[in-house]
Amino acid sequence: MLSPFHPTNWSKACALWIHEIHVAFDPPTPVDPGKGGVLRLMRWSTPRVATLVALSFTLHCTRPPATYVTPATGSRNGALAADGQAYVEEGVASWYGGNDDGFAGRPTASGEIFDPEQFTCAHRTLPLGSFVEVENLENRKRTVLRVNDRGPFIKGRMLDLSKRGAEELGFLGRGTTRVRLRSVDAMGLPTALDPAMDHMDPFVVQVAALSDPKNIESLTRELENTFGVVTLQGATTRGGLAVKRVRVGSYTTRQDAEQAAEQLAKLLKDRGVEPFITRQR
Repeated sequence: MLSPFHPTNWSKACALWIHEIHVAFDPPTPVDPGKGGVLRLMRWSTPRVATLVALSFTLHCTRPPATYVTPATGSRNGALAADGQAYVEEGVASWYGGNDDGFAGRPTASGEIFDPEQFTCAHRTLPLGSFVEVENLENRKRTVLRVNDRGPFIKGRMLDLSKRGAEELGFLGRGTTRVRLRSVDAMGLPTALDPAMDHMDPFVVQVAALSDPKNIESLTRELENTFGVVTLQGATTRGGLAVKRVRVGSYTTRQDAEQAAEQLAKLLKDRGVEPFITRQR
C-alpha cells in the first residue's frame, strides 16, 4: 500500500478529475481567419489555443513517474546509475521504537528526538534528511520514509525503520523482512543523491563497539599506528549497555572508505571483527 502522500495517488486523482471535464467550442458562425481584422482573427484562434492548453495539461498530469535503475537481486552496496538516476539498494530491514527497547525519546544522529510514530528510518550511509521509498519484497507494500538516524549496527541488516514504518510495510510482528529502497525527493519521485553530502558528512569505518575502557584504549592505540585518526562515539545498545564506537578515518569518497575497510578486515580477521562503512554524523 502506498503512503497517503505518495504522488502516484495525486496523478490518479488528477486523471479522474480531467476525465470529467467536457470542453466544447461552438461558434455561432464560421470564421474566416483571413478576413475581418484582429478581432475576427482572435475569435477564430481562441478555441484552438484553449484546446492545445487543455491537451498539454492532461498529458502533464497523467504522465508516469520517472524511471530508475534496479540492481541485480541480492545487491548489498546499492547502485547509482551513471545518468544520475535514483540510488537503489536491497537487503534486510528491521525496526526499532518498541515499548521495551528504550529508543523512544532519545536523540537521533540528526539531532531530532526519536518518535516511533513518525515515518522515519536509520541507514548507515544515506544523507540525513533524505527520503527513501521502501518496498517490502514479501508483500509488495510500500511507504516513503525520511532518514534521520544511523544504523542498523547489526551484521546482515541494511535498514532500521521506525515502528510506524514497520506497521505500514506489514512486518511489525515478524521483526525483519527483505526490502528494496530507492532514493526519492520530498514528493516521493525518484532522485539522485547529492554528491556534496560526501564532503559535508564524510564516510568513516566503524571497527567495533566496546564497553571495556581497557579494550577501547588498546584498540585505539593499535589503529592509530596504522590508520591515523581514530574517533570514539558514545552510544547505547538495544539492551541498554553504554558503549564506545571505535571509528577510523574521514573519507570523502566511498571508494576510499571501502579500501580502508578491507585493510581493517585483514588486520583484525582473527578477532571476529567485521568493519563496516557509515558516516561521521
